[in-house]
Amino acid sequence: MAVHLQIALDRMPLERAVRIAEAVAPHTDWIEVGTSLIKHFGMRAVTEVAAAAGPVPVLADLKTADDAVFEFTLAYDAGAASATVLGTAADATLDAAVRVAADRGTETVVDLMQTTEERRTALAARLPAHTVLAAHVGKDAQRAGGNPTDLLGDWRHGRPIAVAGGLTAADLPAFAGPDPVRVIVGSAVTAADEPEAAARALAAAAGR
Repeated sequence: MAVHLQIALDRMPLERAVRIAEAVAPHTDWIEVGTSLIKHFGMRAVTEVAAAAGPVPVLADLKTADDAVFEFTLAYDAGAASATVLGTAADATLDAAVRVAADRGTETVVDLMQTTEERRTALAARLPAHTVLAAHVGKDAQRAGGNPTDLLGDWRHGRPIAVAGGLTAADLPAFAGPDPVRVIVGSAVTAADEPEAAARALAAAAGR
C-alpha cells in the first residue's frame, strides 16, 4: 500500500503558507494548517489554505482539549475536511469530536502526543475504526530524541493511523505495509529552498 502524505504548514506568514499550499497540492494527499498558523491568523488561515489547496483536503490542527463541538464546527465551517483533538482530552471531548465529524461527513484525528501506551490502547479499542490515531512527537520532544515510531504498538493494526515528528523522505518507505498510514511532514518541505521540489520527492518516496 502506498503511504499517504500530509504536508504541514506552520510558523510562517499566512501569505507564504498559501503560496506553498498551492505549489505542493499536486504532490500530496492532505495539507495541514498547523496549530501555530491557526493561533496566529485564526480560521482565516484554514479558509485561505483550503482555497489554495483546491481539491486536496485540508486538516486543521486544532489540538482541541475541550469544547470540541464549538472548535470543530469552526474548523469545518472554515473549509477543513479534518481536525485534531488531543488524546489526553476527556473521553467526553473525544466523543464530541467524533460525533461532530460524523454529522458533517468529515474526519477526526486524535493526536496521541503525551499519551501512555495504556491510553493509546484504550483509545484504539473504544473509538470508531475510521477515526485516525496520530502518533505524534512534538518539537520539544524531538529535540530530546523522541521518535513517533516509539508510540506505535499492536493497537495500530486494522485502523488508519498517522505519524508525525521530524520525518523526511528517507523515513517514508518504512511505513509501507497492509495498514493505512498517513505520514505528516512539515519542515522537510517548508524549510526547503524549493518546497515544491521537496514535496515532489516526498510523493515519489511515498509511492504516489
